[in-house]
Amino acid sequence: MRIKNVTAFSALGVTMLAGSAIAGPLVTFTYTNLSGSYNTGSTTFSAGAVNGGGLQTDGSVSRVTGPGAGTAVFNPGFAGGIANFTLSISVFNKNNVFGTAQGVGSFTITDFSGSSLSGTLTGDWINFGGATFFNGAISNSSFSGPTFAGSTGSFLTNVPGQPLDGSLVQLFLDAPGAGFFDNNFNGVSTGVAGQLIPTPATLALVGLGGLIAGRRRR
Repeated sequence: MRIKNVTAFSALGVTMLAGSAIAGPLVTFTYTNLSGSYNTGSTTFSAGAVNGGGLQTDGSVSRVTGPGAGTAVFNPGFAGGIANFTLSISVFNKNNVFGTAQGVGSFTITDFSGSSLSGTLTGDWINFGGATFFNGAISNSSFSGPTFAGSTGSFLTNVPGQPLDGSLVQLFLDAPGAGFFDNNFNGVSTGVAGQLIPTPATLALVGLGGLIAGRRRR
């Protein structure tokens, strides 16, 4: 079963955006039909872009503000070359009674030129209604390379305030017989949505800079 749209679930992650009351998202990303897998030996969930096995990953990464704003769109079936999406999250402190666990990990999004966006993840797993969610905070996220280009569209990566913080919401449908990370599984359709803002420390520096500039103009 393919996940057609995870945008609705991104609303859950918005509530976790540190400082969201004072700054809107600078960068957003959404990917659907990633291939998710879990290994009981390493207790690690991973997901990656694929083109085959009944799944064709597609996605987009957007710079929301600034003169270099734009959207890099990755059309279905883009996987197989340089462009990619990879994610790895551990599963620990699992409680099957309540359907909860904790996780830490990282993600990397790579465009067609080799530029990337990566960050670390910390959050909670929740098993509810036959689906498993990861609601997490993103930290220390930044771009490499001067531009970020998709199948269509691109934007400049000189986003102010890097490294960025934010939130990530992930949904995957449970594989038959897998339970809540009780057994190995592969090829489970996975969707990811995330938003990034400047780190709180960067926001403080920006505010201080504005204050100093205002005093100089007086």
